[in-house]
Amino acid sequence: MVNRSRHIFSIFCAGFILMSCEDDVIEPPIDTTSDQLRVELQPMFGGQTLYLDSTYTTVEGYDVQFTDLKMIAENVRNGNEQLLDAGLFDYREKGTLFFTATGKASESAVLTANLGVQSTVNHSDPSAFSNESVLNISNSGGMHWGWSSGYIFMKVEAKVDTIPNGIPLFDHTVVFHIGQDVNLQTLSFSGINWQPTGANAYRFPLKLDLAKFLQNGAQTIDLKTEYTSHTAPGQEVLSLKVIENFKAAISEF
Repeated sequence: MVNRSRHIFSIFCAGFILMSCEDDVIEPPIDTTSDQLRVELQPMFGGQTLYLDSTYTTVEGYDVQFTDLKMIAENVRNGNEQLLDAGLFDYREKGTLFFTATGKASESAVLTANLGVQSTVNHSDPSAFSNESVLNISNSGGMHWGWSSGYIFMKVEAKVDTIPNGIPLFDHTVVFHIGQDVNLQTLSFSGINWQPTGANAYRFPLKLDLAKFLQNGAQTIDLKTEYTSHTAPGQEVLSLKVIENFKAAISEF
């Protein structure tokens, strides 16, 4: 009888010890050191803030109204660390917000990204990406061809009055929809000084100068004669010039 009592007591003690161990389980620490990083892109026309549907004048004397500005940045990285699979800039729908990511501002002095979508991703099933990803067809904001394989890397759409005579007649339509693997570009920014906006929140402002987009040194775009590209056969030269000029027009604010 004594032995049985001792056995029961031993079982009780073992159970108590196990319960105590469970109560003392150490949860992994919550990462409170990560920052919310916000990258913004402000369209400009020379020294002016650019607003969609407002009128600006090119060096040729054309009046132009930009109606749509969009781009995809894919594989956003800080060195070897991927901060975000992709971000979508849509000036009409999202304003100056380019993308947000979680990282450490003090360790993110360099950012790189694809202007466009790398080949291995470009031809993937656009409905197979996560529901949160910009690359998912439901979130891409019309930046997937639909009728063809691959994403549209950037869009610039505008209306132009090529005969300024005091009578506004914006009857000349400009449409640049550039994609395809051969036109992939790389964005790179170094020495970034993240601007604090709150507790563990920082912003990095960029600008997109549409005047420089049209006049990038000797590589100019004359909207009267160079006004459309859907990256179709026969449009290779203009397509490459458009996306190269677009990349050159992006810089730190």
